[in-house]
Amino acid sequence: MLTTVQPTQKRFPGRFGELVKFPLQRIHIELTNVCNFDCTFCPKQEMTRHYEYMDFERVCGIIDEIAEYNMAEKITFHVMGEPFMHPRFFEILDYAAQLGVKTGITTNGTYLNEEQAIKLEKVTASQVNISLQTPDEESFKTRKARRMKFDEYHNRILEFIGACLKQTKPPKIKVHFLNTSIKTEVPGEDWSVGTMSVINNTKELRKTFRYWANEVHKICPPLSSEEKSTVGKKIDKLSTFKWNVIEIAPNISFETYILNTWGNAFTESDSVVSTKTGYCSALNDHFAILCSGDLTYCCVDYNGNTKAGNVFENPITEIMNSQPVIEAVEGFNKLKVVHPYCQKCLGGSTWFKSVVNSVGSIIIWKYLKGFFYKKS
Repeated sequence: MLTTVQPTQKRFPGRFGELVKFPLQRIHIELTNVCNFDCTFCPKQEMTRHYEYMDFERVCGIIDEIAEYNMAEKITFHVMGEPFMHPRFFEILDYAAQLGVKTGITTNGTYLNEEQAIKLEKVTASQVNISLQTPDEESFKTRKARRMKFDEYHNRILEFIGACLKQTKPPKIKVHFLNTSIKTEVPGEDWSVGTMSVINNTKELRKTFRYWANEVHKICPPLSSEEKSTVGKKIDKLSTFKWNVIEIAPNISFETYILNTWGNAFTESDSVVSTKTGYCSALNDHFAILCSGDLTYCCVDYNGNTKAGNVFENPITEIMNSQPVIEAVEGFNKLKVVHPYCQKCLGGSTWFKSVVNSVGSIIIWKYLKGFFYKKS
């Protein structure tokens, strides 16, 4: 039986503690930036950081501080890299569980199987996000998986889901699908292997969801005809031109992600029309800690361009109360974008796109995000 030790929790100190509502939705901890895939839609090839794994003791130290101040509703083990590749991954999950800190995992799915589901049950991971992304054999080619065929990948994911759904308290599982209906130019990306038309239109989206929903229904606890009919009706309402999240069975949902450029990360800086007006929920609901210990403003910053400090050198509380971070948060609260990298991220390849992106960021992330999260 797991013994949970609840630490004495303190109020987050300083100006940051006054500006931001605690606990945050999540804190990302990147255990490693090493991945066994070379997906053509991922910025891995653009990343200039060297590959490494975060030491177990240092991870535990970060978790200690997060628990001490009740900083976040959960820790999500992901920025870049595949967390299951960390040699002490399950020990880290167990350590967080003992402190009463909820954990979420984002994985490409290659390490999943029944055995991993059993291990996760013991360390009480609360959510698993499976980046299926490429749901068929042709699109799977873009993952550049050297030692895995699509059939094995397909079966591993279903085996894992089936084993989790039979547990007394299964984790919440979200399966992510890539939506390429909105064409996005990513200079320098080689899409010659396979096709990037993963889910290219609403008809294809509904067909894909029906197939995978049927596969899940084969291995999950039996659903009634009425429950399956309800799922079918939800699928019939899907559209590729919006964010979709639907529950397929108890504790499992499918979600679509539109292919993007990671905040214009693939575009040369002099080709981007930056913006000083906009809004981002970074710092207000999350921040990220890279495997090097660098603390960054958000989980999209794969290269550490918004580095605010290093948690191996200074406490998180001190870093978050540094002047640049405070100025960034106060700026977002006033719909102003302060950091140059954020200005590029929220900008666009043309003046028109920059205006659309900056206005859209305010509407979606400032005013509509709460509605979507409540409903979904």
